[in-house]
Amino acid sequence: MNRTSKIIGGIALLAFGIVWALEILNLIRINLEGWWTLFIIVPCFVNIFNDKHKVGSIIGFGIGILLLLAARNVIDWDDIWKFMVCLAAVVWGISLLFFNEKGSCCHCHHTADDPKTIVMDGSKMHKIDVSFSKQDYSYSGQRFEGAEVHTSFGFTSLDLQNADIMDGAVISLDCNFGGIEIRVDRNVCIKNNIDTAFAGVDCDCNTQQSDGLKTLYVKGHCNFGGIEIK
Repeated sequence: MNRTSKIIGGIALLAFGIVWALEILNLIRINLEGWWTLFIIVPCFVNIFNDKHKVGSIIGFGIGILLLLAARNVIDWDDIWKFMVCLAAVVWGISLLFFNEKGSCCHCHHTADDPKTIVMDGSKMHKIDVSFSKQDYSYSGQRFEGAEVHTSFGFTSLDLQNADIMDGAVISLDCNFGGIEIRVDRNVCIKNNIDTAFAGVDCDCNTQQSDGLKTLYVKGHCNFGGIEIK
């Protein structure tokens, strides 16, 4: 934590502690309803100045404010989720336009060597996590045995064209409030098993198995988003 963050956090906690003590002593009378939201608001506010990855802190700060307003009956509890979706959409849109995960350019391109890998059932699975940014992953000329892709409030592109795809490889998707694009060659057969809720899957490629085609299984969940396979 840098000096600025310490000062901001210190002042906020000091003020809260003093005001609450005065309230307990009945020296002042203020409405502290919803005070518990400060345990969300204050840390997130401090992290906005402290962390390089500011988007999550901004979302947390906004959610804390919404919870405080609901606790004080300024907004209806039944509508709070709508405000949260609006908040997430606005911050997500701004982050896609101006920032990436590191707070600089909004668009990053990766090669197959960039993501972390795990071994599952004897296959080398690429592990990809994308939040509040747009990320491209290219596997051209590389061996591809499968991937786990988690995307939330962002966009992930997997380019498997000219890749050496293992027959029977699996891509496991978890997409929430975001989009995923997968590009494959015509010699690949896609077996789609994606569950959706308020989302869509567009598959414009081979889906019938025949001789000479490799099979690529795509499974997982997509909520409030879209997946395109082409």
